[in-house]
Amino acid sequence: MASHTKRREGIEQLLEKMRSIGRTKQWFEETSRALRAVYTRASVFRSHDSVRIRTEYARMCCTLMERCAYNLGENYLNLLENVVAMSEDEDKHISKMCTTTLSQLQLLGNANESLFDEYADILFDEHLAKMPRIISRSIDAEQYAELISLKGFLKNLSISRMNCLLLVPKNLEMLCRCLISAVDLKLYRDLLTEAYAIREVVLADYAESAKLGWRQYKHLSSARCVNLVKDICVILGNTKGINRLVYDFLLELLTQNHETMNEIFLIMLWIGTGVERRKHMNYAELVEILLEEILDEKHWHLALRPDASWRLKVDKPTDWFVDKTPGLYESAIEIRTQNVDSDDENDFNEVNKSQRVTILDAEFNVLHTCIALDVLGHCATYYGDRFDRYIFRCLHKVLLKVSCSNTMVYQAANFCLVSIQKALKFAEVTHLIETHTDYLNYHLNTILKRSPESHAAVDILTVVLQLSTRRALPHLENIFQTIYNECSKSQQSENINAYLRVFSAFLKHVARWQATSNAEVAAIPMQIEQAQEEDLLQNWLDLLEKPSTFIENEEANVEGETNSKTPTDSTEDVEMKTEEFEAAQEGEDVKPPLPRYIQMVKDIITQVLKFVSFADKTHQILALECLISCVPLLHDYEDELLPLVHLMWSPLVEKFRNNDAVVLNRCFTLLNVLATHAKEFILKRSLDDVIPSLKEFLRKASKTSMTETIAAHTQEYKLQLILLENFANLITCLQIDGKHLYEIAETVSVYLAKEQPCELQELAVQFYLKLHQYNGPFSYITVLKKAHICSYKDNAEKVLTNIFKSCI
Repeated sequence: MASHTKRREGIEQLLEKMRSIGRTKQWFEETSRALRAVYTRASVFRSHDSVRIRTEYARMCCTLMERCAYNLGENYLNLLENVVAMSEDEDKHISKMCTTTLSQLQLLGNANESLFDEYADILFDEHLAKMPRIISRSIDAEQYAELISLKGFLKNLSISRMNCLLLVPKNLEMLCRCLISAVDLKLYRDLLTEAYAIREVVLADYAESAKLGWRQYKHLSSARCVNLVKDICVILGNTKGINRLVYDFLLELLTQNHETMNEIFLIMLWIGTGVERRKHMNYAELVEILLEEILDEKHWHLALRPDASWRLKVDKPTDWFVDKTPGLYESAIEIRTQNVDSDDENDFNEVNKSQRVTILDAEFNVLHTCIALDVLGHCATYYGDRFDRYIFRCLHKVLLKVSCSNTMVYQAANFCLVSIQKALKFAEVTHLIETHTDYLNYHLNTILKRSPESHAAVDILTVVLQLSTRRALPHLENIFQTIYNECSKSQQSENINAYLRVFSAFLKHVARWQATSNAEVAAIPMQIEQAQEEDLLQNWLDLLEKPSTFIENEEANVEGETNSKTPTDSTEDVEMKTEEFEAAQEGEDVKPPLPRYIQMVKDIITQVLKFVSFADKTHQILALECLISCVPLLHDYEDELLPLVHLMWSPLVEKFRNNDAVVLNRCFTLLNVLATHAKEFILKRSLDDVIPSLKEFLRKASKTSMTETIAAHTQEYKLQLILLENFANLITCLQIDGKHLYEIAETVSVYLAKEQPCELQELAVQFYLKLHQYNGPFSYITVLKKAHICSYKDNAEKVLTNIFKSCI
């Protein structure tokens, strides 16, 4: 007890001595230095899980900064960083406490104002210095901590203080370059993926496009970090004066064709669209600047495909120089030499002019095109219905990219197009197209006059046809006729693929128009027939109610007609009937003129047929797809259809001898369509020229699919699926019977084996069930022969069970 009292007295004496001596500047510096480790280690409390601990720590930091600022020394910087970071705390009470403290420290006349300004400069410099290093390490926790601190710092700075900081050119440049490095976009091989065949524009693709799949960040791995960068840009955008300062710097980088132009566009988009919409103010000034830049022609005509590889020319004489060294070991040098001529020199000069497009160049161009469309779509959404002023300059550009075969560019263009449609408050994209058909006609005519073989005009017209209704067809008919004439003149033109895509789009447009017209026409007779039935029912009711009156009236009418008709009248009636009959006979000999669209379909068939025999596979596929679309449109015009079927049969048979599964796929689809609409007209030809090769393919392919695991759907496997799925329809339409039917059924029975892929087994089962509806006994006997074999037993029983159920 005495020792405790003694120790307490010693402490009191020491405190009294310290009070009497006073605290010198040196003492404060030494104390601050000693406490630095404590403040540094205590920083972990700002991210503690307990809200109470974070609250008390934030209160401590705020109190020290308000009351002991000058005594903290260099520890003020540590506390300032903690308060700035905690101003973005998820707890509203903590966030408000820190925000209030930071606001009070910046008030004019505050004793700590100059101290805050000094350490704010230091803190900002430290963040800008370490941010690129943290971003490049790609550690999500570090990135999040750094970005949220920078966001809190900029958010809580007063406008005057932020102006002082960013008016320093070095600070402005470092901040912009930090933001650009944070959103560094990745170049990857999938950017060059292309759709092989014709792609129908599907409005449902917007949901997939809205994910913005082309925005693949190189360093940011989480959405929360990306959102923090957006928030920082929004803060800059809402700070008057600073937003224009940052925009001017970024525009200067763009004029230099800076390699980070894609990232610059993203930062400009987030800054521009982050500006709050205010009434009576030109809040969209930054977006206008961005739109003017993005609509510049230099961003819309980039090469989206790499050049072909530079190879030795096979038609030049070559030789090998061999040098061997005999001895204990033997080495050899082999050099391939090739003659050089003036053509090679010209090619070499072209390469030196950097005219070649490498894979890396193509990837960058694709990404840049996607970002341009991305930015344009978001700007349209931000502008709303005021975006109408830009529609004349941008709609044809967007439609051109919608027609692009590159998958990523198509998605970006689809996103942009639907964004414009929603911004202008159109119910559907088709309404947007039809409303601005005059704009599109102007651009298409301008492009065609400038270059008759323009690929761009053809691609735009393709998309317009896909996205418009029949009301837009009269406006586009002249342009379509121009393209048709150009196609007939230039058989070796590079634009053949584009011409064929236009034809395909037109045919699909006509098919949709025909379907809607038929539906409208079908609705009218139903109403008439219903009215006629009601009238007939009413007549019978009247007759049943008053039968005697009705009979008397009928007899009186008959007598009146007999008395009034003279022999002269009877002769005149006979003469008139004879004349009407002769006129009818003459009318039967004269065919009525074909509808305009049917004539155009016929012209397309004659034009497309020559491309089926071309060596280029893409030409063949596009031409076959056009023919597949043509035939159903002529179903009601048999006199026109059958001669055209005769013309297309020879090139079709030639393609069936091709071993390419992609081409055979389209050939069989066309054969199935011909069987549906031409029926017996192609029966003998099919049995002689086509069916044997199809059976042979199924036999050979069954061995491959039985022994190999199908890891991916190859073109050969897809052809097997199509044949098994549609062979029954082909048999039914052509009325195939006898030995030919037997051979087909035997060939398909191989796919009932359990060693085949499940998908093929199921289609084989469905084949026999469909065949049962056409020839029940034959289908039953064919399957019954396989039922006792172990590997066929399960599927055979499945078929037989369904047959028994249908017979009951």
